[in-house]
Amino acid sequence: MPERKKILFVNYSLHSGGIEKSLVTVLSLFDDKNYEVDLQLFANEGLFFSRVPEKVHVLPPLFPQEYRLNIRKAFPALVSSGHPLLAICRLLVSFVGLRGTMGERLSRMWEIERRFVRPAGERYDAVVAFMEGQPLYYAVEKVNAGVKIGFIHGDYTAMGLCRNFDLPYVAKLDALCTVSESCKTALEKTFPGYSEKFHVIYNIISSNFLRSMAEREKGFDDGYAGIRVLSIARLSHQKGLDLAMPAVVALNRKGTRLRWYVIGVGPEEESLKQHAAQLGAEDCVVFLGERGNPYPFVRECDIYMQPSRFEGKAIAVDEAMVLCRPILLTDFSTASDQITSGENGLIVPMTTEGVEQGLESLAKDGELREKYARALSGCDFTNEDEINKLYALIENGKQ
Repeated sequence: MPERKKILFVNYSLHSGGIEKSLVTVLSLFDDKNYEVDLQLFANEGLFFSRVPEKVHVLPPLFPQEYRLNIRKAFPALVSSGHPLLAICRLLVSFVGLRGTMGERLSRMWEIERRFVRPAGERYDAVVAFMEGQPLYYAVEKVNAGVKIGFIHGDYTAMGLCRNFDLPYVAKLDALCTVSESCKTALEKTFPGYSEKFHVIYNIISSNFLRSMAEREKGFDDGYAGIRVLSIARLSHQKGLDLAMPAVVALNRKGTRLRWYVIGVGPEEESLKQHAAQLGAEDCVVFLGERGNPYPFVRECDIYMQPSRFEGKAIAVDEAMVLCRPILLTDFSTASDQITSGENGLIVPMTTEGVEQGLESLAKDGELREKYARALSGCDFTNEDEINKLYALIENGKQ
């Protein structure tokens, strides 16, 4: 029997996001007969950390737990726990990460962290950086591997990444994967000399698994009798929750009874809750926090809404489609890669007014919701064979 190839996956953490969920799915399906898999995280934490399969060897984190604390707590905690150099690193990172686009912040932070973070301890046949930013930079600079594969899960143009900084990293990759044709087009426009390296690997979906998870427990327990709208999202500017909140409030004031439930956590949690309080939205906007199994809520909602400013290919939308929920999306650049507006959901302008009009149409028209649900019920979204594309890149990356 031939010796198994050694593969290293790199990600920042396993918090409750679409990228993290997708990574755990890939690790669960990964062929352990032909591959020995290590997982390197910057922080060994998150809602999905406990879901890493036993067949995967989880390495010690690149940064100790204290590094993730607020800088006022992190600096003394790192010093007292025997990490004075990392304390300096964390202090410098806190300054350079304050301003700029996401790409500018990530690049400045990495310019500091690369001097302090340890390299991989052994050679690998392939390394897979499962997200942009630090994981991709680490895989290129700090891992000795025969094949180097990166992932960017969003529209590069819309994400605010830094082309000039990323260009030399793209040049050193054997393959750069993304999750939709629109995202691949964005990469080709940004890095025109490297189009042969770009590949689409869709988020892996198992319809049977999702349906079984949706039936395991009850979702909503508040006895609400109106229309339930659900979003699963990181509480960040990207997800456009601030655009949708006034729309929900306005519809309720006009007499359209609906309640919006949001599953997720993130950096804008407090500001969004304050915004809800200012709008008087406490009765019609409900923050549910993190949920290990959100699928009962998806199954029971009347409308699934993703009001994002930009997305790659939102895995939460794919999952809502599997569970046949009527979909409402804003017109982010990849929205039409996921649904066909008017056939299995609605795509509306990326404004509060656009969201309000779309929600009103769906909330008031039960036949329209049923039409979209029927259209989705006739589709099979299972695509576990997508993982074969990753195997092919690992095996043929240097050709």
